[in-house]
Amino acid sequence: MSPEFVIVGQGLAGTALAWALLRRGRRVRVIDRGRSDSASRVAAGLITPVTGKRLARSWWWDELYPSAVAFYRAIEAETGAPFFHRRPALRLFATEEERDEYNRRESGVLRGLVRAADVGAGFAAPFGGFEMSDAARLDVPRYLDTSREYFRARGVFVAGDVSPHDPPPAEVVVFCRGFTTDSDPYFGRVRFNAAKGEMLTVRVPGLCETRVVHRGVWLAPLGDDRFRVGATYTWEPLDSRPTVAGRAEIEAKLRAFLKLPFEVLDHRAAVRPVIDAGFPALGRHPTHPRLAYFNGLGSKGSLLSPFFANQLAAHLCGAGAIDERVDVRKLL
Repeated sequence: MSPEFVIVGQGLAGTALAWALLRRGRRVRVIDRGRSDSASRVAAGLITPVTGKRLARSWWWDELYPSAVAFYRAIEAETGAPFFHRRPALRLFATEEERDEYNRRESGVLRGLVRAADVGAGFAAPFGGFEMSDAARLDVPRYLDTSREYFRARGVFVAGDVSPHDPPPAEVVVFCRGFTTDSDPYFGRVRFNAAKGEMLTVRVPGLCETRVVHRGVWLAPLGDDRFRVGATYTWEPLDSRPTVAGRAEIEAKLRAFLKLPFEVLDHRAAVRPVIDAGFPALGRHPTHPRLAYFNGLGSKGSLLSPFFANQLAAHLCGAGAIDERVDVRKLL
């Protein structure tokens, strides 16, 4: 029996949409090229309620976070594979001004999201820091691999690629391909402000830290004295090749707060699919309703994808509308 929905791309967007449609009992096929340097494959999977230098409350946090927790927990229960880890995150103040800004916001916009923190002996933190209790980390490679094997075992997954110029037969074809330089006759007017990001895997003997630590860069524990650390933001060239400059930038920022010596084990890069509008984009094409789009999750894909995948799945199944702020039609 032919699929009702074909999803092109099995990154964070495509994987979440496939799960959302399968839960609605729909016939789905997922097609993916299997690139190891895709943005989703390199993603750190960090979820935090407070972001940026201005210590802002994360966009749509009250809707997005509960949706993500329920979504990943349900998939863990279905597959038996643990990949979603809820644990506090630590943010260290880089300057006295940042600490003062936190003190101004703590009882207001940040109330309920932050608390006093024990910084720990391994870090240089002359201005202190704070802890975010409702933080989490998605083990993105394991989540994607677990989902792929689940899909494959049920005849849902197919290795390959699909060009927008020649969409396969299905009731709806959804393009979830991330950033690409390919020409697209249907969604090519969506403008990207894509950013290249580089990150390192390091070994830090003696650092007993289970929280993700933020200060200029983030330091995420992997176990066995290994940590992932990143990330840079550059806008040219937009490729997946690691650079000497990127490594030097990350190492310098890490040394600014880590007291212990570290060894670099791996260095990777990918291009984040950031859309110029600053939000994800999803929905049907305005004049070709058999074609749909789900892209632009940027650096927050682990948090954004469950909520918007459910919204898009409901819409494609005739049970809801796309929020106008993220509707792809306004970008075409």
